[in-house]
This record gives sequence, C-alpha cells and structure tokens, in this order.
Amino acid sequence: MTEIHHVIPHAQGGRTHTDNGVCLCWWHHRYLAASGWAIRMMRGAAQIMAPPWLETGARKWRTVTKSRTRMTDAVERKNIVRDDE
Repeated sequence: MTEIHHVIPHAQGGRTHTDNGVCLCWWHHRYLAASGWAIRMMRGAAQIMAPPWLETGARKWRTVTKSRTRMTDAVERKNIVRDDE
C-alpha cells in the first residue's frame, strides 16, 4: 500500500498534481525528510539522493524508474551530451 508524497510540499506551494507526486510506503512517506533522503522531480520522473552517512564519495541524484519511456529518454539525453563533447 502506498501514499502519494508531494515532492515540493503543499505548504511551500507544491501543486497536487502527478508532476509533483511520487508513491511511497507509509513509513517512507512519514520519515523521508528525517531519514536524510532527498527527492526531486526532473522532467516528470522522480530522482533520489541518499543521505551523506549512507553514500561513500560524492552524493549524486539517481533516477528511479522502471518506465521504458523514461529510461529510453535518459539514455538518449546521455548520448546527446556525449555527441556534443
């Protein structure tokens, strides 16, 4: 069972819309901020960043999706960047 989490909190002007929501289990929905995890939306897909105490080296944003469309888009964006270099 999941709950919808506002990535940008409603109290800070975050819209109640699919572009600003992710499904989380009850525990993660309640304790996301306190646990040190960060979440954001990029082009309609959620990205997460692990807390500093969990990640070794430089922290980075990771896309978390199983959507073939989103994964294909990400690969194409990486290829465009490489072609431009």
